[in-house]
Amino acid sequence: MSGLNCRRFARLLIVSLLLTACRGSTPVAAPPEPSVQKNGDGVLIEMPQKARDAIALRTMPASYGILTQRLQTTAVIKPDEYRLSHVSPRIGGKAVKVEAKLGDNVKAGQTLAELDSIELGDRKAAYLTARANYDVARRNYDRESKLYKQEISSEKEYLDARGDFERDEASFNAAREALRLLNIPDPEIENLQWSKSSRDPLSYFPLVSPFTGTVIARHITLGEMVRPDATPFTIADLSTVWVIVDVYEKDLGGVTVGDSAKVLVDSYPNEVFRGKVTYLNNVVDEATRTAPARVQIPNEDGRLRPGMFATVTLALHPAKSRESVLIPAGAVQQVSGKNVAFVEQRPGTYAVRDLTLGDRSQEQVQVRSGVAQGDLVVTTGGFYLKSMLLKQELGGD
Repeated sequence: MSGLNCRRFARLLIVSLLLTACRGSTPVAAPPEPSVQKNGDGVLIEMPQKARDAIALRTMPASYGILTQRLQTTAVIKPDEYRLSHVSPRIGGKAVKVEAKLGDNVKAGQTLAELDSIELGDRKAAYLTARANYDVARRNYDRESKLYKQEISSEKEYLDARGDFERDEASFNAAREALRLLNIPDPEIENLQWSKSSRDPLSYFPLVSPFTGTVIARHITLGEMVRPDATPFTIADLSTVWVIVDVYEKDLGGVTVGDSAKVLVDSYPNEVFRGKVTYLNNVVDEATRTAPARVQIPNEDGRLRPGMFATVTLALHPAKSRESVLIPAGAVQQVSGKNVAFVEQRPGTYAVRDLTLGDRSQEQVQVRSGVAQGDLVVTTGGFYLKSMLLKQELGGD
C-alpha cells in the first residue's frame, strides 16, 4: 500500500472510531434553568446555585424601627462669626509700620500695624500736663491744710489751695478718661512718661489682634491715613467654621439643636467632615419658606476654608414618626405598575410579594403590608428576578 493510501486509511479509521464512540456515549444533562411557578402561595421563582452566583444575588432581613429621612443640600463654608473681628483704630492715624500679612497666623495681643496720630499725642501730652499740675496742687493743698490747722496760714490761703487742687484734680481725671476712651489700659496710662527719643513718640500706637486667629483680610498700606470707620484688618479664628443650611418649613419638626451633620467638600472627596447643629432660626423666610440652621464643624487643621462649597446631610427625625417595617430602597421593584419585593423562602426559592409602601428615604422604605420583620428580601439581583417574571407573564420562552 502506497504512503498516500496509508494516510487515507488512517483518517477513515479515526473518523469511524469517533462516530462509534459518540453513538455509544451517554448524553450529558444540561444544567437546571431558573423557572417561574405558581401555586397556592402565589408566584415563586426557582434559582439554582449557579444562577445565583452568576448574578451575585444578595438578601437582607427586613428591620423594624423609625424611618430616618435625610435632608441634603449645598451650602458655603463661613467663618465662625462669634470668632471674627474687624480690627479698627479708635482714633485716626497714619500707618508708619505694617507687620501682619494676609494669611498670617497671629496671637492675641500681637501688633498688626503701628499708627501715628497727632490727636493721640495731644491727648497724652494733656494728660501728662494735667497729672503734673494735679501732683503740685495736691502737695500745696496738703501743706496749706497743715498750716491752717496750726493757725499759721489764713483761711483764704487754705481755700485758694483747696480750689486749685479740686480744679487740677478734675482736669487730671478728664485727661485720663480721654485716654481710656481710646481703649488704652489703666496700667499703660499710669506708666505713661514724656518721650525721651523720637523713636517712640507719644503719637504712636499699635493695632493689635484681639485673639489668636488668621488674617483673612488686609486693607492697609504703609503711609496711608487710617480713619476710625476703616477696617484695615479682619481676624478670624478658623479652628471652627460654620455651614448655613436652609431647612424647608415642612422639615423643621425633624431638625433640633445638637443633631449630627455630615459635610462633604470637593477638595477632599474621600473624607467626611462631621459637625453639629448649633442654632435653628426662629423665623421662616416668607419668600423661600425656609429657616436657616447653623452647623458648626471642628477645623483644627485648617483644611476647611471659608468660601468652599459643601454638601451637607442632616438626619431628620419627625416628631410623629412611628416604628414600622423597613426594607432597603433597592429591594423595591416595579412590576406591571405594582411595587413588589422578592422574599427568600429558602435558598434558591423566592416569593413575589406585593407591597404597600409608606414614607421613604434615600436608603430605606416603610412597608405597611407585604413584608414582615425578619423576611429576607433580595437587595442585589432583584432586577434579574423581575426580568424572569416579566418574561413569564409575556409568555416568553
